[in-house]
Amino acid sequence: MVKGAKPTSSAAPAKTAASATVGKGGKPRQQDEKAIDETFEPLKLDIKGAQTAVVCLRSAEDSVLIRACDALFKYAEKSDANKLMLHEMGATDTLFTLTHHENQTVQRNATMVFGLLSAHPDIRRHLRKIDCIPHMISLLTPENEPLTNEFAVYWLRYMCSDYSTKSQVLSLNVLQPLIRLISEADPDIKFNSLSTIDHILDDFHARSLVRELNGIEPILNNLKSEFPQITETVCNCLQKLATDPFNRAVIRDIGGLDKMIDFIGLDETKDVHVHCLNALANLLEDTECLDLIQSNGGLKRLMQFVQDSVVPAVQAAAAKAIGRAARKPQNRKIFAEQDAERAMVFLLLSENDDVRIAACQALAVMAESMLSRETIRNNDGILTLVQMMQKENPRLREFSTLAMSNLTQSNPNNIRELQDQAGLDVLIGLLNDEKDTTKAYACVTLANCSTDQVVRTNILEKGLIKNLLAPLQASYELAQAKGAMVLSAFSIDQKAREDILKNQAIIPHLVSLLKSNHDEVRRNTCFAITVLCVEQTIAIEILRNGALEIIRDLNTSESRKKNNNITTDGFYDMGPVREGGKFLTIEELAAEEVNDRRPILLVYAPEKKKGSESKEKLSTGVSGRNAKTPKSSSKEKEGKTSVDQSSRAKKDKTSDKRDSSEDKKHGERESSETTADLKSGYKQTIDQDFQMYLDEIHPQILRVPLSEQISTLARFVSEKMGGTISPDDVATFGYEVAMNQLKAELHSNVVPIGRVRKGIHAQRAFLFKSLADRIGIPCTLTRGNYNRAWNEVVVGESSGGVRYPAKTWIVDLLHEPGRLILANSSDARSYTILN
Repeated sequence: MVKGAKPTSSAAPAKTAASATVGKGGKPRQQDEKAIDETFEPLKLDIKGAQTAVVCLRSAEDSVLIRACDALFKYAEKSDANKLMLHEMGATDTLFTLTHHENQTVQRNATMVFGLLSAHPDIRRHLRKIDCIPHMISLLTPENEPLTNEFAVYWLRYMCSDYSTKSQVLSLNVLQPLIRLISEADPDIKFNSLSTIDHILDDFHARSLVRELNGIEPILNNLKSEFPQITETVCNCLQKLATDPFNRAVIRDIGGLDKMIDFIGLDETKDVHVHCLNALANLLEDTECLDLIQSNGGLKRLMQFVQDSVVPAVQAAAAKAIGRAARKPQNRKIFAEQDAERAMVFLLLSENDDVRIAACQALAVMAESMLSRETIRNNDGILTLVQMMQKENPRLREFSTLAMSNLTQSNPNNIRELQDQAGLDVLIGLLNDEKDTTKAYACVTLANCSTDQVVRTNILEKGLIKNLLAPLQASYELAQAKGAMVLSAFSIDQKAREDILKNQAIIPHLVSLLKSNHDEVRRNTCFAITVLCVEQTIAIEILRNGALEIIRDLNTSESRKKNNNITTDGFYDMGPVREGGKFLTIEELAAEEVNDRRPILLVYAPEKKKGSESKEKLSTGVSGRNAKTPKSSSKEKEGKTSVDQSSRAKKDKTSDKRDSSEDKKHGERESSETTADLKSGYKQTIDQDFQMYLDEIHPQILRVPLSEQISTLARFVSEKMGGTISPDDVATFGYEVAMNQLKAELHSNVVPIGRVRKGIHAQRAFLFKSLADRIGIPCTLTRGNYNRAWNEVVVGESSGGVRYPAKTWIVDLLHEPGRLILANSSDARSYTILN
């Protein structure tokens, strides 16, 4: 009951309904007939509480619903606490019901409030429990009012900020209406649509869908929006889209690179330049994109912009983009043509440490190129990096030392320049740095310098040995390994060994590293001990500290001793087994119907039995010797003949028995194998092609060093698998068609490795490993993601009379067959990881 209203009697209306009354004197009196009025007089209510407005949402009157939604929108807009309060009052579910209302104004106002509520995380958790996503997507149509579209996509934007909702939204074909809304004139609709797409693009599958729906160009067209929030969101979308190589091709074709370079050159958009550079970084990693920018003059403009910009964050982002792109060798050549090294050295002069760090990182990557090492030195890069190695910022010292370690790799000129710029004292001081990674990089640089005898002597005179205790005692395994490497590199000098005897704490710590669980630490330590033991006094000290007992334990340990698994006949690769999946036998795999999945690679080439061949060789050898016997008297001839025949008869008899025994055993083994194959329904056949490969490669690797054996075998494998492939052509090499044809020809998913004529990473690595195991080259077969696999080898190296501990290398079987890539380098990452 509303306050101030008077109760009415339900009987009253019935009474007034009489058409006539009898008056005084009995004369009838006619009364004017009154019409029945059932309308309710409008009541103006002064609602002062949100609870009352929530109650009004259940009204049947459209005008009440419209006003209630309008009031609730203003209330929810004020704070998150208000949003949560409305939800606790039960408004959320009621508002969702009203978004289905037939009155478009009611639907619009309800959608506005419902959209606002989604900004609160607790309310989103509730919304995920009800099936409201399909309906909200259905509101994104041109028939609905713009505000309905705006707040429906606003609701989706917040819902997609939670990862669990993204896949569900993507499965409901939401991208098509979102791409349409990008072209709307309303900036709020643009921003909310782009933000929703940005969230959805976290799913890799969505990145290809946007391309298929022709959505890349509409996104790019909003790059120069007058609203910074829209521009920033566009850059975020492009950054994610550019991780897909096919999307990069589309961006190239529609002139996206030029648009982004032009945008970076605009002074009025400098607040968003960082985001644009982050997107451009993914594009620059693509060699075709980088080549196109260079041909259009865009790369030169970018280099100039990097130096002219006064915004440190922009300079740092540009340096990071260049450093990422330079990880590819072919990109480094393009950057070298544009003097990118000079630009990075220029950034080292900045007053901002973030800019300096990014420049050091870029220089470290560029210095992996021999040509870039020379260019950096010629632009005073060595001098500037020595200065950076002495700064207070620990990260700046770390990355400047990393750059120096790459600059001094196999470069005598840079080593001498480092000495001339007083860098040796700085490096020795960095062995005691607070960061273990800095200690490791300093050790690598010092080891590089040891190849120069003059520099090596100078370093020892400056007190290297007594400072090596710090990296040997570090908790970081890489610092320990590099410390042991430096020790082995310098211990070829008598002075170094004398210093070690003076600093006796080094030997116990060195011996203790033999117990490390890290392979490189143990390997480098063993090498250092090998070098040091030429000095008898040191050898005795090493023995006193228990080195011999530790090494003996290592050789009996199955987990710590070096152990390369060897592939044997019948070894097969069925690909990665999913978690919880079953590892199938070759018989089970062969029994499956031919499918479109990757083939199962098999190696089966048992050695030929030599029983019959031995008899042939023996008889041939005897007859040969008889034919060459000089003439003699008949008695001598008869005597010798009788003795030879008797002796030969005994040998033949013994040989026959032995061959008969071997043939019997071989026959029994073949019989058992055949029986097992018959029972399983699958019979392995000898891979004749693989046996031919073995016969062909054997003569090529005889009496050559291990590194040359590896390179020769790598080139051989590449030739048999389709030849050299450039990195950009791997995706279009088309080996899958050849594989499917081979499976169809064999009527099986199991494919002998010798039959494969066209392959990429996985197939080539499998063939390399199978051949290497049979010709005595130790290597691994390592599996990565996305059909990537590679072989690792451990090979030592020497330079300038200094022998270094062996390092792990990855064998290039595709791009430059025979090249050894240092493990964990940028080139190694490019080879093993899908870009």
